[in-house]
Amino acid sequence: MPFAAQNVGLYSRLNFRTQWRTVLEGDIESRYFVEAAAKALEVLESFDSQEEELSIMEVARRVRMTYSSAFRLLYTLEKRGYVMRRPGSRKYSRTPVRKRFRIGYAAADNHMKFSDEVSRSLVVAARNHGVDLIVKDNEANPPKALANVDSLLEEGIHLLIEYQLNETVAQLIATKCHDAKVPVIAITYAHPGAYYFGGNNYQAGELAGDCLCDFAEQTWKNRADRLLLLPAKGMGSTLEVRMTGVRHRVLKRIKSLKKSDVFTAAPGLTTHDGYRATKEFLQQFPRSDSRILIAALSDPLAIGASRAAAKIGFEKRVAIVGQGGGRDGRSFIRRGGPFMASVAYFPDTFGERLIPLALKILEGEKVPLISYTDLVVLNRTNLDQYYPNVDPISKHRVHLD
Repeated sequence: MPFAAQNVGLYSRLNFRTQWRTVLEGDIESRYFVEAAAKALEVLESFDSQEEELSIMEVARRVRMTYSSAFRLLYTLEKRGYVMRRPGSRKYSRTPVRKRFRIGYAAADNHMKFSDEVSRSLVVAARNHGVDLIVKDNEANPPKALANVDSLLEEGIHLLIEYQLNETVAQLIATKCHDAKVPVIAITYAHPGAYYFGGNNYQAGELAGDCLCDFAEQTWKNRADRLLLLPAKGMGSTLEVRMTGVRHRVLKRIKSLKKSDVFTAAPGLTTHDGYRATKEFLQQFPRSDSRILIAALSDPLAIGASRAAAKIGFEKRVAIVGQGGGRDGRSFIRRGGPFMASVAYFPDTFGERLIPLALKILEGEKVPLISYTDLVVLNRTNLDQYYPNVDPISKHRVHLD
């Protein structure tokens, strides 16, 4: 940089410091002045241009503060997206100003713990990435989901993140967004023409099946009498893929089970649905010589199944695996009982993956049409490894209007 330009930048920084110190010393409004905020802004203004790169020591010298203070401020600014470093570099630069995008998010049903956890993670991530996120709740209601899409499109969103379960509605949403030239990211349940973000459904089914088989192998000498599948209400194709994965693994590994020993309950949604379906099924069989595996395709259904087994004295004759790994499922697994594990999709991490994905799409980058979440079977042995006692998401109480 030319010497004259350096002097101009130096004069500008010195002049700014003189001005805010004058405010602190004599201005009648000085009691409103936040020195910590001013220091953070001064660190930002120590960069003379968008392209200039500075080390921590260089920033410390320019703003006349200690190395540790400069480090803490730069660390905070980097976490909030105001400064950045190239991979492998120790020098910082200002983050290029990004166009402010409006993203619509239609939640499946925020009365359900898993959906609520996803929503909260998206709100926090949008705030961190400087995105305007407009949140709607589909309330597991197809007409409501359609009305929400219309409302979001009217508000001028640039991209829609859609989380709903109805296949017919998925077709209509796809048409509306295509006509409006608004890209869509579909969570968990695929939508025509949309980017997909969620679990690998066949793999999720296989993981649940293997978990049940491991239990049968260790506890019942690799024998079981029946397999009950508890499907969730929603998109039949998505759930059928998961059930296929479960059936494939269980029938392959447990030779005592035949296809005729596999039963599928009517689709349900709530804990009560799981309770009712499981109780009706278990009451058909003698308790003394039954060994029953239950694969629930959601944690609420698994919780209901566990309560039903306890109610009629089948706790020791039933093994249950859920799907989701949300707060309610994690809490129930910790208690002990037949609900022993859940295939976790880590809903509390969705936001920090979905918002960057959405921004890449909006900025014209090529991204994969499918982005899979991590899948892990959470049980009482490894639960604290992933969610130590207090769930991280509970620290962020976000109001979702």
